[in-house]
Amino acid sequence: MKIDGLDKKRGFFDRRWVLIAGVSAVMAAEAMTFSAWGEEGAQVNVRAEEENSQETEEGVSGNTAETESSVETAKIITVEYDNLRQLLLDGNLDLRQANDSYESTKKNYQELMEQMREQQAYMKFLADKYEDTEDGATYSMNAGILGGQASMLSKRIEAINRKTQTLTVEENTDSYTMAAQSVMNSYNQMALNVKAKEKSVQAKEAAYEAMVKRQSVGAATAAEVMEAADQLSSEQNLLGSYRQQEAQLRFRLLAMLGLEDQEGVMIGTIPDPDLAEIDQVNFEEDKQRAINNSSAVQSVRHSRAGSTAEISRKSDQETEAVGNAEAEFLEAYQKLQAGKLEYQAAKDSYESAKISYDSLQKKRQAGMVSQTEYLEEEASYLEALAKRGIASMNLTQTLEDYQWLVKGTESTRR
Repeated sequence: MKIDGLDKKRGFFDRRWVLIAGVSAVMAAEAMTFSAWGEEGAQVNVRAEEENSQETEEGVSGNTAETESSVETAKIITVEYDNLRQLLLDGNLDLRQANDSYESTKKNYQELMEQMREQQAYMKFLADKYEDTEDGATYSMNAGILGGQASMLSKRIEAINRKTQTLTVEENTDSYTMAAQSVMNSYNQMALNVKAKEKSVQAKEAAYEAMVKRQSVGAATAAEVMEAADQLSSEQNLLGSYRQQEAQLRFRLLAMLGLEDQEGVMIGTIPDPDLAEIDQVNFEEDKQRAINNSSAVQSVRHSRAGSTAEISRKSDQETEAVGNAEAEFLEAYQKLQAGKLEYQAAKDSYESAKISYDSLQKKRQAGMVSQTEYLEEEASYLEALAKRGIASMNLTQTLEDYQWLVKGTESTRR
């Protein structure tokens, strides 16, 4: 698979999603003209004009500042996780037109699924590229999330093919919301990776410079300097890859929402998982709801069977469909429980790293650590923070996937 970078990856995205919007402000100033009758009157009018001019300039200056401030405020748009659904309804042109025809609805879902698959393939490429590093696991995890969402969309397409009428607005919006949640989650994870890797690069730069100085006084070999240089280069390359992915995911999310990718658009964070909600999951009840809401099960149950042979065949098909739906639910439930354990482990590791980091701050104030040592320890702390955040977002995504499955890929009502 050949990857040419950001420009080529952006070609994966449906440009119709991009809704260009701008904010402009027009200001005008009115001029005042004074007429003078006689020398005395002229002098009075000149003084009055100077005073009025000064007041006008001060007023215009104040109004201009207020206007510019209001314009800047108007330009700032924050994409919040809990508001994705409404943003999609407001800005996604495909979603607005999704109910125009049965065929266009299927086409929209197909394109959305293909884009998810393409992004998954790129994540797999990066996972293979960095297979022997911890970052490879992150890319692999993101690929799994995107693959899961693509599979959900694939099943929804199957459900559409079994329907004879256009899907409802709610059903269409559910699919787009599910995809947007996944992309926003991946973006936030990559943003955390960028922040942690930036500090790691600083630490490697300091270590390399220190090694060069040691070599200059005969305390380090050329091989050690070369090794430090290789480590720095590796971290810099990985940071560049992270930044590229962050930019791509940001572009993709904003395109889905119909927002222009400009400086004033901010992307919010992913909320922490609700552990209490996970603890209250009712396995048997949710399993039955997932089975009943499965499009495959519904399709078989709603099919007609007249003869004895048809009834028998329908019964076998229903048994198979129910078995598949139950297995799919069990997998989602197990992922949810595993995700909870991983989150708790990452949280514990972060708490331990935070204690060490607090101790490091005191040592730095006392002059007990070098700059290189401090940066290395700080990088380790930020990596622990990133892992905690990523585990948190993964669990939130897993909970969302579980809830979507329980709602069903066709009947998407609680």
